[in-house]
Amino acid sequence: MDGKEEFLKEFGDFYGYPNAPKSIDEIRSTEFKRLEDTVYLDHAGATLYSELQMEAIFKDLTTTVYGNPHSQSDSSSATSDIVREARRQVLDYCNASQKDYKCVFTSGATAALKLIGENFPWSCKSTFMYTMENHNSVLGLREYALNQGAAAFAVDINEAVDQGGASRSALTSFKVLQHPVQIRNETKVLEGQLTGDAYNLFAFPSECNFSGMRFSLDLVNNVKQNAEKILEGSPYSKGHWMVLIDAAKGFATQPPDLSLYPADFVVISFYKLFGYPTGLGALIIRNDAAKLLKKTYFSGGLYLEVLLMDIFNVVVLLTISFTGTVAASIADIDFVRRREGVEEQFEDGTISFLSIASIRHGFKIFNTLTTSAMCWHTMSLTNFLKRKLLALRHENGENVCTLYGNCLLKVSRHDCGSIVSFNLKRPDGSWFGHREVEKLASLYGIQLRTGCFCNPGACAKYLGLSHSDLLSNLEAGHVCWDDNDVINGKPTGAVRVSFGYMSTYEDAKKFIDFIRSSFISMPSEFEKRYLLRSKSIPCPTEGFEDRLSSSACHLKSITIYPIKSCTGFSVNSWPLSDTDLKGLFTILPVNAGLQYDREWLLKSLTGEILTQKKVPEMFLIKTFINLNQQILSVESPRCKSKLQIKLDSDSYLPGKEEFYLQSQRYEVQCYENEINQWFSDAVGQPCTLVRCCQSEYCFSLNKNRSMGMCRDVNSKVNFANEAQFLLISEESVSDLNNRLCSKTQKLSCGAPPNVNPMRFRPNLVISGGEPYAEDGWRNLRIGNTYFSSLGGCNRCQMINFYQQTGQVKKTNEPLATLASYRRVKGKILFGILLRYDPGNKARLDTNSWLKVGDEVHPNSE
Repeated sequence: MDGKEEFLKEFGDFYGYPNAPKSIDEIRSTEFKRLEDTVYLDHAGATLYSELQMEAIFKDLTTTVYGNPHSQSDSSSATSDIVREARRQVLDYCNASQKDYKCVFTSGATAALKLIGENFPWSCKSTFMYTMENHNSVLGLREYALNQGAAAFAVDINEAVDQGGASRSALTSFKVLQHPVQIRNETKVLEGQLTGDAYNLFAFPSECNFSGMRFSLDLVNNVKQNAEKILEGSPYSKGHWMVLIDAAKGFATQPPDLSLYPADFVVISFYKLFGYPTGLGALIIRNDAAKLLKKTYFSGGLYLEVLLMDIFNVVVLLTISFTGTVAASIADIDFVRRREGVEEQFEDGTISFLSIASIRHGFKIFNTLTTSAMCWHTMSLTNFLKRKLLALRHENGENVCTLYGNCLLKVSRHDCGSIVSFNLKRPDGSWFGHREVEKLASLYGIQLRTGCFCNPGACAKYLGLSHSDLLSNLEAGHVCWDDNDVINGKPTGAVRVSFGYMSTYEDAKKFIDFIRSSFISMPSEFEKRYLLRSKSIPCPTEGFEDRLSSSACHLKSITIYPIKSCTGFSVNSWPLSDTDLKGLFTILPVNAGLQYDREWLLKSLTGEILTQKKVPEMFLIKTFINLNQQILSVESPRCKSKLQIKLDSDSYLPGKEEFYLQSQRYEVQCYENEINQWFSDAVGQPCTLVRCCQSEYCFSLNKNRSMGMCRDVNSKVNFANEAQFLLISEESVSDLNNRLCSKTQKLSCGAPPNVNPMRFRPNLVISGGEPYAEDGWRNLRIGNTYFSSLGGCNRCQMINFYQQTGQVKKTNEPLATLASYRRVKGKILFGILLRYDPGNKARLDTNSWLKVGDEVHPNSE
């Protein structure tokens, strides 16, 4: 029995919409053709729109005239009807009576939460209670509460279950663990003075976007009716409790039934439901709750000019505005009359009526498949993936995967949502970084999300991060979206896989195969050697020259890259920086690099550094420096003329600027508009050229000065990322090409890609010796110049760009193949970084040039 047959044997009654007009395979082949080569597993971030859905929307918008609903024309009236019907659909979806609830459209779930926070009747007697598992957008409500003198605290909620493992019915009891009370206003009323006339708010998500755990909706009735019992008589339990459900994640497959669980506020976001439209959400609000919100701001779109006679019989022209959130206002006196309708009170300005008109096409999909069937479908994939991940073992028997959340692995649609959150361990028990997983997944065409998912409470809770851990991580420089995925031996985030209604067994299977192939295989011989070498004592510089071995290696090519991320040029010989070009004696500083290498870069008008990863068109910009004429020449197929810039430039703008790049401060010279316009045309966006004239920050790494996979040690660089020199071996490139060829033949996918050494943007290419011999080099001499190895160069997606027929294209190779055998502690290494090494004393040398053909003498001790 193959894998899918086994899966269908257990989940066939729940998977794939057996009772719907289309099966899951038909849905994928007809409505999601764009996913042919992509495994999309980030539906908790944003689910995908159906192609048929978008065709229907496009047809609707191109055949119907939709006018501004704040008007009385026929097209506007038709729009008002569509909006009214959309409100009904939203309320019907969560079984909310139009008599008791209203649907207020917002720009998203966050905007809906902000609306509640700004207008809730906070007082110094109020309490804001929220579960630890809450999105930052919900935590933001705390600011409004605390600023108004209210108390706030987080809670952990444990739901009681019966002996059979099933949750109790509406009479479910909850065990609440209260975290410390937060009070910002010093005039806060004493606990003993708390009374029952205050309004309190309790917020929880219908589904945690970190773990996928679904909270029991019994919380709504329990908190509203039995808050004192749940909080065990806490003085902060007194007052009128209102309940907010953040349904941005859970609304897609298990919307709250508001006829049974009458929450006061429910916030949703439509792109989380059916992919489109973005920028549109809704606040579902009880009419009684709406009356308590204290709206201050008003707006309106239309106006009416009225002639009035004042008490002195003087004719006065008044401008009175109508519609929006106001019925009438007078501009020059304190007069406003607000609209009475709940929707009109809270929808400022003109609503996004075209987006609102589009949501009905999304609801058609949901009505066809049914939310119950979508819930069962995603549940089957979620449980399947969890079981497979928990079953994974390393060769030494250690678990590979740690899952987060207390969801039971059973066929039940009520306990867990469509999320699988986890981290991976190595055989020795150390953690694989979540960013490593994400980067490798992208090479396999798998899209997922990693980090804390804007849910700091759940992240800290499940990862076991204390307050001191979080603060020390912040002091270490860790912020959201960075690569600091493991600090002090603890993960700072997790890997999240989330399924949507169009996800398939094949998506889950490909992800499991990816985990097996990338994280369970034993360390390669390369990884073992590299880790052993990185832990050894570095070789002292004394006696450096005596240890250099004779070698058949020689310098094959030298390449200079004057402008960061643009194409370089090759030469037969080239001086090191600060070398006297007339050949006189000179003392080379420790930061010596190739003259003019990466001395310029391009910046956007907002100050962002432009690179090929962001602007692939930079690959087409060719550069050349004529040392005799002291001119930098630049050309691009997008520009008619070649640009020539004098190295001793008279086109600098007066003054200097400074900025920071990767922890280093630079002073730069800027150029006049004519030069900047040329580069703007070349890259297709406004930018400026700058030249480094001074840098003032020294990197300091390992205390024992060991050569690791990191930046240059005590060295100042131009605009190089990690070191002034990058060396590549022709033999290593040849071995890589052989692997690419074998992989292509095995997969039967056409001609193998042939990678040129220049794909890696090296300064120095050597020839001779064994493949990857450079991995073990500590020091080396090229001609009469000495270097220290700083370890392997960590490769990124940039090496996957290549030029074909004047176009910049991108594939997953060669990075995907390199990742299969050149990965160490999350880094994919190829080539080595070098630093100029003057030895124990600065060397006086007339021959401070590198030349093609120079012999290479390495030291591997």
